[in-house]
Amino acid sequence: MPAERNGANRFSVLVVDDDPRVSKLIKQNLEDEDTQVVEATSGLDCIRIVHETRVDLILLDIRLPDFSGWGILSLLRLTEPLHRIPVIVVSVEPPSTALIEQFRPDDYIQKPFDMRDLLARVRRVIGLRSAHQGPGNEVT
Repeated sequence: MPAERNGANRFSVLVVDDDPRVSKLIKQNLEDEDTQVVEATSGLDCIRIVHETRVDLILLDIRLPDFSGWGILSLLRLTEPLHRIPVIVVSVEPPSTALIEQFRPDDYIQKPFDMRDLLARVRRVIGLRSAHQGPGNEVT
């Protein structure tokens, strides 16, 4: 990852997905890149974790069992200082231009996706955040 951190200062990514297979695969690949991964299986878990734990990036599934990912993103964007956390939306359906303009995710990726593409997007978004502050599996 750009602007590397070590040990307790590694980058931290919150993976919010109710499919344990997807979360596990993403977690394994991010950990292989020396990234700390926190997992949430619901919108409520996501909100609790971001209030309790420092995260540098959120990978947010849109279809969650309790809330829409768009609702979670809206809440994050309206809450200080959570609005500064970059969010990559992960969705089976491509988001409309109206949704992108309304909720302003930092990026989005459509399921199924190639893990190399997701990792490249994570690197790019974390790299952009850092600049402002000082195995290729397909996932279904």
